[in-house]
Amino acid sequence: MSSQVHMSQVGRRIRVLLADDHGMVRVGLKAMLVGTEIDIVAEVESGEDAVRYALENDIDVVLLDVRMPNGDGLYALGRIKLERQSLPILMLSTFDNPTYVARSVALGANGYLLKSCSRDELVNAIRAAANGENVWTR
Repeated sequence: MSSQVHMSQVGRRIRVLLADDHGMVRVGLKAMLVGTEIDIVAEVESGEDAVRYALENDIDVVLLDVRMPNGDGLYALGRIKLERQSLPILMLSTFDNPTYVARSVALGANGYLLKSCSRDELVNAIRAAANGENVWTR
């Protein structure tokens, strides 16, 4: 019996909401996660849609672009954390901007990843966030 429990924990899938307004970025991120236990279960293109999906669905981690139309990622981060404080959220950005990083920390993000990060960095950050850990590269 214990081996079944162990196997189910090992085989646990991580359900991720991906919020980014650029289709090419979403395609690239999904391609980077092929062959891992991480599943992109939904994709949205705006902060408003990210808030709506995150509050209405059972997910493990949110990958949230900082700059999007209709409520940017920082707005969405704040709104989601108001209602689902324990939901891990990783911010994604092209910009290594200290203001964005500071605002992400203040609003309760679990980490801030640059879109130029490696596949291993992305996968490890999602795994860590899903386990309730913070992932700050600074």
